[in-house]
Amino acid sequence: MIPAASASGVTGIVLGGGHGRRLGRSKPLMTLGGKLLLARVADALRPLVDELVLVVRPDQSDATPDTGIALRMHVVTDTAPHQGPLAAIDAGLAAAVTPAAFLVGADYPFISRSLVRMMIEVAFSQGPEPESAIIRAAGSLQPLHSVLAVGPWRQVVSDALERQEQSFRRLVESAAEAGEPPVNVITEDDVERHDPQGLSLLDIDTPEDLGVARRVLDRRRVTLRPDIRRGGV
Repeated sequence: MIPAASASGVTGIVLGGGHGRRLGRSKPLMTLGGKLLLARVADALRPLVDELVLVVRPDQSDATPDTGIALRMHVVTDTAPHQGPLAAIDAGLAAAVTPAAFLVGADYPFISRSLVRMMIEVAFSQGPEPESAIIRAAGSLQPLHSVLAVGPWRQVVSDALERQEQSFRRLVESAAEAGEPPVNVITEDDVERHDPQGLSLLDIDTPEDLGVARRVLDRRRVTLRPDIRRGGV
């Protein structure tokens, strides 16, 4: 179970250094329902973690780093420029102050606290030293919505960077097959029990994704009373 007292034993690592080329703008600074995506992620995770770490690019000139500071996040930069998400993950793990970390992108607007809490419980189910908990959905693991054991994965990622590898997904799939570092696979049935619509896994990569997110948010705004509909009763 999750460590007792106020400490969760988990650091939230949010990757915010993507270029957002397909959207033509920085994803953390995009708004959905009048709220920044980065703020949505931070607000969802804050009750579940001891600290929030935001990872940005060393050359990031937009307002993402300052926004992270305003949201009371610890802002760090990639450890190895131009090596993509793997370098960002390395920086986040290096900054983590806990034995486990929840890793997520800054473009997941509907993070389910119930789902994340369950994943954390699975990670700590074998004792005080956590294992990893990673969702398998649509036939593949979802490494950017996962709980990682910080120590083992920092070593794996560091070694991969030295080999100039770039795919974190490939590292995670290899670990799941080999059992080292140990990976607890969260099934789609597990996800459905805590997030029936699977919205926690919705990330914003394209204008179409943004349209889907806006429609989801629009549906959520429908009045709670079932006898009232838009335009009247």
